[in-house]
Amino acid sequence: MNHKKYLLLVFIITTITGCRSVTVNKVRMHTASTTPIAPGVVGVQENRLQSSDFQVTAIPEYKQPIRLGVTELDFNAATYKAYLKTSKTNSQQINFVDSLETKPKFIKLEVLDQLTVISELQKEHNTQTIGYLKNQKDAAIVSTISLAYQADLLNEIGSAEAVFLINDNYKQYSLSLVKNGKSYKTIALSDVTIFGYRLSYFCWGQNDKNRIVIFDIVDEADPCTKNTYRNASKAKEKIDYLKL
Repeated sequence: MNHKKYLLLVFIITTITGCRSVTVNKVRMHTASTTPIAPGVVGVQENRLQSSDFQVTAIPEYKQPIRLGVTELDFNAATYKAYLKTSKTNSQQINFVDSLETKPKFIKLEVLDQLTVISELQKEHNTQTIGYLKNQKDAAIVSTISLAYQADLLNEIGSAEAVFLINDNYKQYSLSLVKNGKSYKTIALSDVTIFGYRLSYFCWGQNDKNRIVIFDIVDEADPCTKNTYRNASKAKEKIDYLKL
């Protein structure tokens, strides 16, 4: 391949990648999912040459609230463009002017309590989900989102002492805002606009009962730790081999 063709290929790949992702607080996030997403849902990221999308395949039931980390950030030209790509009608009525010093804000939510997520996924009420995960090596969980919301309600999320992901309706997630140890407001995730997301993958290993279980959840850019594997079937094969 000559130098000009190589540069052209690099340019095309960079352009395509840039069109389907956005950098939020120095972290690259996927954009433009055609299906509604939320923290905690499970699915498969489909990357094609000219498009990328996350297909939700399972909505686990979380009977225990999942603690979320909250970061308030200013919109910039790139994140505002990603928001408008998701909400073509500007449903949250956000006005962004790059030349103005004061910018509208959005929120990044990140799953903090991975131990509770792992525990919940492996309980009886999620038997179908765990069966699916064991057979689908490419399955991922949405672990971080960027969301836009009306300014006054966005401020409420940012000022809460703690924010939890909860199941308040069948197969539907909401945010529970907590102050003084008590939930004082619930916000349905269907009411916000989620314009960016990042994934994590499951790491499988053998427990003390010789069962293959989820040991960890790692960011999509990180490998599993020693003696754990993203593929549950491969985890069993490797562990059986080491026993020989």
